[in-house]
Amino acid sequence: MRQVIRRKEVGDLRALLSRHRAAALTGGFGTGRRSIMRVLESEWDGPVIRVTASRLDEGTPFSGIGGLLAAVNASANGASDQADLTTDEIVPSMMEALRSISGDEDTLILVPNADEMDMDSQRVLGQALRRLKSGRLHIVITARSIDDDGPFASVPEIELADLSISELIELARDLALTRFGHTRIAEEAAQVAAHAASGRPLAVSHILEEMAPSEMRGEIALSIPVRVGPASRPMIADYVEGLTPNAEALLRCLSLSPLTPLRPLVRRMPGFWEAVDELESRGTIERRGAFLRIPHGFVRAMVQQAMGASERRRTHLALAEDCADTWPQVEAWHVSFIDPDEETPQQLASHALGLVRRGLTAGGAEYAERAIRVCNDVEELRGQLVEIAEALSDHGQFAFSRRYTRIASRSNQAAVVVRARTLEVRNVFLETQTLPSSLFTSWSRYESEQAPAEVARLQLTLALCHCERGEFARAQELLALAEAADEHFRDSEAQLVQAVRILLDGNRGKDGAAFAGFVSLQEHQDAIRPSFGLAVAQGLVLTEHYEAASAVLDHIGETCAATRVWKRQVDCVRADLEMRLGRVSQAVDVIDRLIAETEADKRRGLVVVRQDRILLLHAWKLLLTGRAGEAGLVEEQAAVRASATNNHRLLVELNALQGRYLLRTDCAAEAIGHLRRCEQLSADETNPNVRRFEGDLIEALVGIGRREHATLLLQKLRDRAKACPSQWTDLVVSRSEALLAAGETATDLFGRALRQASTSEFVFEKAAIHAAFSARLADNGSMLKAREQRLAAAALLREVGASRLADHLRNGQIVEEPKAPTLPDLPRLGELSDEELKVVELVRAGMKNREISERIFVSLRTVELRLTAVYRKLGVGSRTELVSRLAGNPRLAAV
Repeated sequence: MRQVIRRKEVGDLRALLSRHRAAALTGGFGTGRRSIMRVLESEWDGPVIRVTASRLDEGTPFSGIGGLLAAVNASANGASDQADLTTDEIVPSMMEALRSISGDEDTLILVPNADEMDMDSQRVLGQALRRLKSGRLHIVITARSIDDDGPFASVPEIELADLSISELIELARDLALTRFGHTRIAEEAAQVAAHAASGRPLAVSHILEEMAPSEMRGEIALSIPVRVGPASRPMIADYVEGLTPNAEALLRCLSLSPLTPLRPLVRRMPGFWEAVDELESRGTIERRGAFLRIPHGFVRAMVQQAMGASERRRTHLALAEDCADTWPQVEAWHVSFIDPDEETPQQLASHALGLVRRGLTAGGAEYAERAIRVCNDVEELRGQLVEIAEALSDHGQFAFSRRYTRIASRSNQAAVVVRARTLEVRNVFLETQTLPSSLFTSWSRYESEQAPAEVARLQLTLALCHCERGEFARAQELLALAEAADEHFRDSEAQLVQAVRILLDGNRGKDGAAFAGFVSLQEHQDAIRPSFGLAVAQGLVLTEHYEAASAVLDHIGETCAATRVWKRQVDCVRADLEMRLGRVSQAVDVIDRLIAETEADKRRGLVVVRQDRILLLHAWKLLLTGRAGEAGLVEEQAAVRASATNNHRLLVELNALQGRYLLRTDCAAEAIGHLRRCEQLSADETNPNVRRFEGDLIEALVGIGRREHATLLLQKLRDRAKACPSQWTDLVVSRSEALLAAGETATDLFGRALRQASTSEFVFEKAAIHAAFSARLADNGSMLKAREQRLAAAALLREVGASRLADHLRNGQIVEEPKAPTLPDLPRLGELSDEELKVVELVRAGMKNREISERIFVSLRTVELRLTAVYRKLGVGSRTELVSRLAGNPRLAAV
């Protein structure tokens, strides 16, 4: 196992030793304690003394301290017999031995598994650690945990929290390369190992040791649950040791299937509900609707492998009979282990698709892998695998989606191959916003002849992606190619054609296609695909039909609430809608949710969907909330992404955002550079309402005295407004005319512009008009009237939630919002179970674990397990951190 898996914790431990001289490293079996100790030992500049402790000696008083003294004396003064030590002599003898270590270098003493020493030794050692404040001696102990009233209480501690899925995936990649040289582990294999490991880095190592190289490369069906060796048993002790016979029997049944229905087990197993309560209280099993499952892949693997072959077969047979007729998907699963026939693989694949569509993606992937394993010829499954891949993609499970797309792409059927290619295009675009470089060679003449509808869908998918990038000319060419095969269209291709037309027409300021789509959506809600609904919403936003767009987004959000990919894109469009309406507070709420979900996806090892939009929205939110310093880092990431993917639309919108902010903070000269860049990149666009930068550029030019240039731009803007009329463009034209007018004419024109902006959707624009009017009055020496206009603008900005810009208009400067302390992304406590919530409340009240167990009438072990589950769900590493988060995190204040 690589020694660098917890490099951060190694650095933290060294820093702790430099301050306190003594430290405790705590964590369960498999969390990496031994690895960290090895790294610390190998990198220590001075002498290192390692002390051993064993459970075999825990009944012998002071045996642990005897071993420590023996190690120290052997290092310092030669061997010494510790057999005659008495209780009164042990503490002075220990302190004298520690002081006797000679040399000018710092000495490190390592005491692994100190909690396995006899209790007398633990008390003495704990006392010594608390007294060790200075000098050249450093001591590190490891233990599973440290109780507040235990022998090692108050010793500075680093608690090894479980690694996130993304960290475990990265670890799997590193271990695969270390163990197999240049072998790269397939992403889906890494995910299986990471999820099964349940946060333990050592578990990943054990899983990869049992994984065949061909399986690691994704060339054969994946083993789910994973294979593990007997050395892994201690890692699941908390979940399985000391169970009642009924609980053990239930756990063995559940280990044989990703999902097991409750009802048959209730009828067949005595003491069923007591067993369920016992296993749930430990966190060993969980309910998913009408099903039970083991959420920890490592636990399920160990329990299943502990069963004999005959016991597994008997249990499969009994469960298949229990589920016959009522739960066909579970019956098919168990039959596949007893007596699979030719139809079993197709049945499993069909049930896999159903599970994924219901949001049970892990179970669906396991069913699909089982189908591949029992199928004699994978060609029979490739068409179904494409459907499963599409459903997995909708749920953001791109690793397994790519796996099944890859398998399907080797089909003998042109239609299956083209569908797989279409899905790959969509997945890559959602992840990176890039497209194939050779557009017109993405399909062959043979494919066009054999699968015209599928080729048309590929062309239309590419067209939609180009619309998203603002490359409308290419989208138009692809649309024309697809429409040439319209006699082969099914409903799905017809909807894609309409979606592309809506986006193309919306870019030209035409709302006919969007309205027709809106009507179609109302009439055929159940048959509408998310891609079509999303295009309708975008078209309505571009043509200023905001209420209709909001209704469409609500509908898609409800129907696609469980599909992460579509929900994320809906939120991006909704944030854009709120930004166009100038409703800063509402937009910030949506953006905050997007950012939180994105960070959660990263920790879970999932692909971030549409990161281009999320980066842009994040930058907008930071600027509008007065955190320009942080916004700079996000803007840099967005610029790098735009350059790497040659995404001109992202670059235009980023520059427009930066220019607008600089203009609103009285930095007109700096704003011009960004806004001119928008002008250069948008030369081919006809609709000014798409990017919305020209009014700001005119105002910035006026602000630095370049009125002639501003007048030329205004004339161009008038011409474009005639070709693509919109209320927003008319308002910007009026504001620009007022800025360029002289004397009383300017006052009249500003008054007219303010009247035009009197509706609710133009509150932000009305504030901009007041601010521009204020600047004109100040230039003319009317300071009192200028102040009135400035305060009016500030009041409007505060009304829509742009309080930082409002403060700037009132005070003349932007005050950076203080950066909040970095806290983990905690869910609300309401997401914990009632039992866990009780423990949390009593912890916050200051009660010890034993006091809590007495208060709620459960065992001390149950309290510890529930508290461990709370730590995992809330992302904290210790009791102290939990209490501080409860006291300091406003999201938890309501509990």
